[in-house]
Amino acid sequence: MKISVNGEEAFVQEPVSIAALINQRKINPEAVVVEYNGVILACRDWEKIELKERDTLEIISFVGGG
Repeated sequence: MKISVNGEEAFVQEPVSIAALINQRKINPEAVVVEYNGVILACRDWEKIELKERDTLEIISFVGGG
């Protein structure tokens, strides 16, 4: 199935939750915010939402520095 992740097309097997996708991409879940179809989600909801064809995700990482 085709989705959009950070403005780029991505193909994923279905069904897959947002939490599973983050895990598959080896992203630290404690260091990101996820916007799903224009709505920022609480991390507790990532496991509940299964991605569908044409969904849009923005995964925004926190970067420290000074």
